Amino acid sequence: MELTTRIKNANLSQKERLVVQHITKEIDKTAFLSGVQLAEECGVSAPFITRLVRKLGYERFTEFKDQLEELYKKTTSPYDMFQSFLTEGEMTEVIQTSVIQDMANLSNMEKLLNPSVLESVVDVVDKCGTVYMAAMFASEIAVRALGHYLWRLGKPSVELLGVGLSKKMEFSEIGENDVFIAFSSQRVLREVVEAVSFAKKQGAATVAVTDNSANPLACACDYVLVAPVKGVAVDYTHVATLAMVNLIANCLAKKSPEAVAASLEREVEKCSSRNLFCL
Repeated sequence: MELTTRIKNANLSQKERLVVQHITKEIDKTAFLSGVQLAEECGVSAPFITRLVRKLGYERFTEFKDQLEELYKKTTSPYDMFQSFLTEGEMTEVIQTSVIQDMANLSNMEKLLNPSVLESVVDVVDKCGTVYMAAMFASEIAVRALGHYLWRLGKPSVELLGVGLSKKMEFSEIGENDVFIAFSSQRVLREVVEAVSFAKKQGAATVAVTDNSANPLACACDYVLVAPVKGVAVDYTHVATLAMVNLIANCLAKKSPEAVAASLEREVEKCSSRNLFCL
């Protein structure tokens, strides 16, 4: 029996229904939590969650968690997202909804951002030997953007992309003086998490740029930067993720203003001599 059917049929108290409503409404967060963490998230005791789970007809919390994860998968699969998208009406509604959603992602990213964590990430990147970046499929966009900015800042970097990522890590030269930044969101790709595990074994600091602070990628890394990704009909949006990339680049530039200014000045002179631009 599906979770939604169990909720409908169960004889729940008002408080229990409010807790269940919170769990399902915030499924992108609650699906990854343990029983104790879920109780804390809902503002109730762990025994309350245990009783609630049994009232819904589950013998063990793990069974309940499995169905939470299944519910989460449905909200993040391309097919289900597209079906939801089809409920939009005219083109103007699609435009408005898309823009509002991306604005919400940016706003939520700002709310979830821990400045001290960002500062720590920027500090380890600034002091490291090489920045290794990894992603697959849609998230590769963010790696390429960050790679470009690191190049502009004169920071050595290596981009590891596509299928076979975990194997590519084994042939890399990543070590304890390096930083590994991994991008993956929603259901999170297994190979990306495996790549993080390898990087940690080599002694590198690890950073997750993802949409959830409790998902498997976040739990695997030393530092977590959260960028919500809801909003595109056939996949997920990169607006907040790229904004996070911009933040990293801007904070790095702020740490070495004189060196960056000198580099950009040399670039202006070089471009002027080669007549590269129209204006």
